[in-house]
Amino acid sequence: MSFPIGEWLPTSSAVNLLAGVFLLSALAAVIQRRVPGAILGYAWNSRALGAIAAVVAAATGERHVWIAAALVLVTKGFVIPRLLRRTAARGRARAEAQSFVSPTTAMLLCGALVVIGFNQTRALFGASHTILASCLPVSVAAALVGLFQMVSHRAALAQVVGLVLMENAIFLAAISLTYGMPLVVEMGVLLDLLVGVALLGLFVGRIEESFESADTSLLTSLKG
Repeated sequence: MSFPIGEWLPTSSAVNLLAGVFLLSALAAVIQRRVPGAILGYAWNSRALGAIAAVVAAATGERHVWIAAALVLVTKGFVIPRLLRRTAARGRARAEAQSFVSPTTAMLLCGALVVIGFNQTRALFGASHTILASCLPVSVAAALVGLFQMVSHRAALAQVVGLVLMENAIFLAAISLTYGMPLVVEMGVLLDLLVGVALLGLFVGRIEESFESADTSLLTSLKG
């Protein structure tokens, strides 16, 4: 898809800036010591994703992309973070994210994952010259960061944040490759995500009721 050069340059710059916010907010979520801070990082990550979708909608003029951008902004940027914050507020466990590594170590490891994500994406797909050229490597890097968030934390809610960060990264990859999926697909994905987050919130609550802690490492006591 091509755009007039006068329109392409400012649109590309806006996308690059928002892609940077998307990646930095994912990194910020990982290094937080407390779960509410990680949820705030996810909220800004989702808002950057919605803004990228809005830029794509403005560039393509597709109405369904505008609708998808609005749904992403409302659902991921506000509704899901609110659900996660309510789950965190109801919990009796400590609000610490309970990471296996220190924030400094986490940032160094995430930096290495970002480099790997960028290098491997460019090696597999080559350099792109569209307005979304920066989004595919950013999405791969953010997916790796979200995966690291899941495996490096013991707190169940912090792991949920890693899962929804990965989902955001996959959504960004879909946008960068297809300029927006069909609206019915995007609505189905968002509905599944809402239901999934609600169920995970109930799961976290049951863990806290059983163990008086959201530390998932305690689940090993259920063996045998």
